[in-house]
Amino acid sequence: MIRYIALMALLILVVTSCHKNDVSNIPNISALSLRPNTVKAGSSEDTVFIFFHLQDGDADLGNDPNGTNYDIYMTDSRDGSVQGLFFPQIDTRIEDPNKGIEGTCTLKLLAANLLPRPDHPQGDTLHYDIYIKDRAQHSSNHLTTPDIYLKP
Repeated sequence: MIRYIALMALLILVVTSCHKNDVSNIPNISALSLRPNTVKAGSSEDTVFIFFHLQDGDADLGNDPNGTNYDIYMTDSRDGSVQGLFFPQIDTRIEDPNKGIEGTCTLKLLAANLLPRPDHPQGDTLHYDIYIKDRAQHSSNHLTTPDIYLKP
């Protein structure tokens, strides 16, 4: 009887300790928001913050900042130009392909770099299409920011 109880306890321990990571190895972003939505164009005092949640099942986020592959891609709605950004250095001790990785990303856009188009001297409106890529170059889904209004 004691062997049976010990065997059952061991079986329960093995079953409960097995945790399968069911998060996709393709990165995913969600819950995109920004604030404020209106800034003075070219101002050194105004800043737009963009927030989104990210997940990656095999935790391979963070491309080499000396390479040509970026982590975050932002496409400007006005002209289709793409800006690439890198994540800060991610501590390798938290990279675990069995557990994945998730967190919140905050992008800081200085209004000094947000300028209206020449044919819009009274102000401009734009939004960004955003996605991320992991080291295996898997692209996440795309999200579109709410409009950003640039006042003169």
